[in-house]
Amino acid sequence: MQKVRFIHTADLHLDTPFKGLGHLPEAIFERIKQSTFDSFERIITEAIRQKVDFVVISGDLYDGANRSLRAQLFLKKQFIRLEEASIEVFAIHGNHDHLQGKFVQLTWPENVHFFGSEEPDMHSFHKNNDVVAHLYGYSYPQRAVTENIAARYEVIDGAPFHIALLHGTVGGNTDHDPYAPFTIQELIEKPFDYWALGHIHIRSELNQEPPIVYPGNIQGLNRKEEGSKGCYLVELSEAGNHLQFIQTAPIQWQTTTLSAEGIGGMDDLLNGLQKLKETFRSNLTGTILSVSIAPDHPFESEFQDPSVIEEMLDHLQEGEEDEASFVWINRLVVEHRNEDLLRELKDSHFLKEMMEVFDGLDQLDEVLQPLSKHRKAKRFVSREAFDAEEIKREAQNLLIETMTRESGR
Repeated sequence: MQKVRFIHTADLHLDTPFKGLGHLPEAIFERIKQSTFDSFERIITEAIRQKVDFVVISGDLYDGANRSLRAQLFLKKQFIRLEEASIEVFAIHGNHDHLQGKFVQLTWPENVHFFGSEEPDMHSFHKNNDVVAHLYGYSYPQRAVTENIAARYEVIDGAPFHIALLHGTVGGNTDHDPYAPFTIQELIEKPFDYWALGHIHIRSELNQEPPIVYPGNIQGLNRKEEGSKGCYLVELSEAGNHLQFIQTAPIQWQTTTLSAEGIGGMDDLLNGLQKLKETFRSNLTGTILSVSIAPDHPFESEFQDPSVIEEMLDHLQEGEEDEASFVWINRLVVEHRNEDLLRELKDSHFLKEMMEVFDGLDQLDEVLQPLSKHRKAKRFVSREAFDAEEIKREAQNLLIETMTRESGR
């Protein structure tokens, strides 16, 4: 029975600067900056351990087109490890690491195959002198590729398995730039056995037969990219297909809420937060944690003073930078429920006008953009991590809290 086994990964984003995290302790920040490299090294180790036939990388190997020599040399070292294990590599470049960048040109090992940028092209994979698979791919010649590249993929006869690498956006996704857009139905109708996608950082199996898969990125880059990150181990055979996700990210972003149930005082609250931290502690990863304290807590007056939250964070963060499996609470959000005040103000002309202002804040990125270019502020600001809806929500909460204090509640 013919079969082929491979690792599918994408969106390595080597060299990511992780802007906006400069306030973290140096030890943790250095681990975060190294995390994309460490995750990919784990993927290569897993490929060797699993004795796969090859590794496919579906774009954005680097975070920028002007990739550093350090990142390229690291990648070459990992590819040499695969070469020594007789494992081949098939890779495309995406919108982040497109081919118009300025960078030092290296000679890659013979087991590495990059796809061209004029038309989708094909490379054959041989095993025991037989052609086992045809792999197809297209590398971005420049950052913005807005045409439907998938429409130009065509199967070439002569192999039992056909695998397509595509860096693009599934129709309807508005969270990412709509590069190389396609529809799921369009991919299903083409006679490929597996679509190895890249570009979207959320892991997603869009279809089972044939498998159409986004593996997500290999390391969360900010708190909007939370949870497990890694790669897929894929086996295609005449008897069927098998997909297994493998976690490799050394740092995870997580978000959770602490219930106010059973909390009667500040000691209870701090103990509850410490216990919550331990539920996220792992032997394999560090965790950057955002915690919301649910409404109906008994600390309304204490939390009117922002320094209380800052001091709680200092207490909860103490010693974590020295832990191999750290849990660093980066954000502590106290939710307020001001239902009585809102009921009184629901017909207020002023409040209605303020809510309309919030609804109209659709150019928030333009407002925040100067901060990302400021000489001092840019260290603490990441435009990629901006969440317009969350910023508006927090601004609304701040308005309500201010009105609550002034009303004497």
